[in-house]
Amino acid sequence: MERGSGEQVAADPDLELLAPVRLNVVCFRDHPRGEPEDSLDDLNRRLGAAIVSDGRVYFGTTLYGDRVAFRPAISNWRTTESDVDLIVAVTKELGSELLATP
Repeated sequence: MERGSGEQVAADPDLELLAPVRLNVVCFRDHPRGEPEDSLDDLNRRLGAAIVSDGRVYFGTTLYGDRVAFRPAISNWRTTESDVDLIVAVTKELGSELLATP
């Protein structure tokens, strides 16, 4: 069995798990190594818009404390492990693309 998305986020050096996983909700943000803390909210806002626009997965941004974050809730009974894996893959892919473009 694949690791859950919370475990995948926690194990990835470029993602930050912001809260313990509760039931079906994973609260995290993109936090690439070396990216200054004061740029992360803007990066994650832009990444949230890119994720919605991309359409492969669907979740937007939220505020966790004072940080812009994502909080996908996996609740559809037809959701598969590969669907959950796609959350992490798409977040990393689009986040990398945002960092590569000025």
